[in-house]
Amino acid sequence: MSASLRAKVLANRPVGPGVYLITLKAPAIAAKARPGQFVMLRVSPGAEPLLARPFSIHGVEGESVLVLYQVVGRGTRLLAQAAEGQELVMWGPLGRGFELSGASRPVLVGGGMGIAPLAFAAQRLSEMGQETSLLYGMAGAKGFEPLMETFDARLDPEKVTLGYASEDGSIGLKGLVTALLKETLAQKPGAVLTCGPTPMLKAVATLAREHGAKCQVSLEAPMACGVGACLGCAIPAAAGGYVRACQEGPVMDAELVDWGRM
Repeated sequence: MSASLRAKVLANRPVGPGVYLITLKAPAIAAKARPGQFVMLRVSPGAEPLLARPFSIHGVEGESVLVLYQVVGRGTRLLAQAAEGQELVMWGPLGRGFELSGASRPVLVGGGMGIAPLAFAAQRLSEMGQETSLLYGMAGAKGFEPLMETFDARLDPEKVTLGYASEDGSIGLKGLVTALLKETLAQKPGAVLTCGPTPMLKAVATLAREHGAKCQVSLEAPMACGVGACLGCAIPAAAGGYVRACQEGPVMDAELVDWGRM
């Protein structure tokens, strides 16, 4: 069962252009959180906006939950104004996370804000003694240095190999992160865990299949409740019909998704 509570803001700071990292004291959620799960968060202490927003869990530090988010609308603009000491209503952890115990030679692939749950997964995998590759694709590195520094500070360099791809060539491989994934799988095939824009997920799933690698995808979908009641997060299923991202997902086997209808 998920816990609903008033979480105290311990920190809320920018780590990139329009990207913030908020730390919330939430012992009950932190104790149960798994990589790939999410929380529903009321972005202000008042009655407006009415609906909570879903956010991937970026990490756990003791009794605190970390959420990495990008300011894209009214809700996240309000969240960026949350001050230290303020209390926000949050419930979770919700959804199905990544299955880490069976992940052999894992390769994690993130695009844009899809990096949020993957840093948590990389941290847990390294704690399990797994050597992991974390590949991150972005348009360009300008302004993202603080975000990259947060990865370096949290991830064990002896266990996690970081790889970057940028469309403008300002960092790492020039091009899409899928090109970096193709190189990685050719050298060392392993289980793939991915989160990012839908076109990237589709390309990653295709590459994983071609290399005989199992692939878990974390899917984003609009949701108002986070508990399966609103049906706003329906994902087309390969077997026909739909599954709910908040219940059967957000993480699921790539083969269960009907990518042609995504």
